[in-house]
Amino acid sequence: MASEILSIRLTGIAGYSRGKEFSIEEGGTAVIGRSRECNFRLDSKEVPDDKPSEKKPFRGGGGKKEHLLTVSGKHVKIEFPDAKTIFIQDLSKHGTFLNGRKVEGRDQILGLHKGPIEMRLGTNETFRLEFVRTPVKAPPKISVKRRA
Repeated sequence: MASEILSIRLTGIAGYSRGKEFSIEEGGTAVIGRSRECNFRLDSKEVPDDKPSEKKPFRGGGGKKEHLLTVSGKHVKIEFPDAKTIFIQDLSKHGTFLNGRKVEGRDQILGLHKGPIEMRLGTNETFRLEFVRTPVKAPPKISVKRRA
């Protein structure tokens, strides 16, 4: 029995996904994009207005259409088959970037165990990827005493 649950936590840090969070547990696969078929969907309906925040403006002059639409329907696939292996596959035409480097096709993510990695989809949708170890609480020990 495992003493911990391993997962990858993705936290939105820029763009319309800012503040959103989800995770992929060991043995899992997730597709991120705008399509309803994605495990984590970036949906324009959740965005309250069409203008970027003045505190954190988007690159360029566009609002939702220019920036959210640089995320493809099925943009990126992340596979987490075991604790030592994490794969990422760019499925988009606008690019997926890990720490500023463009992902070409299917590649292995290295170094996530050492610290967070930044993943950008298109022009502005940016996530922080972190490797998370959650201890599993042992089930309570139950003992039955018989009365004599």
